[in-house]
Amino acid sequence: MNDHLDGADISAFLDGALALEDRARVDAHLSSCSACRAELESLRHLKLALSAAPRRTMPADLALSLERRLVAGAPWWRSAARPAIWVPAGAVAAAALAVGMWMRAAAPVDELPLAPLMAAHARSSAEGLTGEDNLVASAYSDQLAASYETPSDGDYQ
Repeated sequence: MNDHLDGADISAFLDGALALEDRARVDAHLSSCSACRAELESLRHLKLALSAAPRRTMPADLALSLERRLVAGAPWWRSAARPAIWVPAGAVAAAALAVGMWMRAAAPVDELPLAPLMAAHARSSAEGLTGEDNLVASAYSDQLAASYETPSDGDYQ
């Protein structure tokens, strides 16, 4: 085989962290590839050597020093005054402002008024619920039409 296994696949195979189908694929490749088998044995040896390494405890003064630093922390104003925070925030604000100005300039000049559209929708909904022969529905439609009369073109400008 010309293709070799990824080091992550070999490591996961060694740890037993592969799914059944992936484990079978890696196992089949390892049976035919001496280079990947050598890497597996190298990782196995490294894992055994690291597990045999002596364990050391952290000195108490180092643990206390780290705890003091974590508990005390830095004042809020020091972290807020760094340019690493304000430069990206300023860039995002400038981009949002530019997009807002562009969208306002790109808005159509003669937008449709909302009131006549709402009246037409209400009229259509009311007429759809009742038959045309029902006098109450036609009276309702007439009332809606009268309350939302279409203004002249001069009223929208």
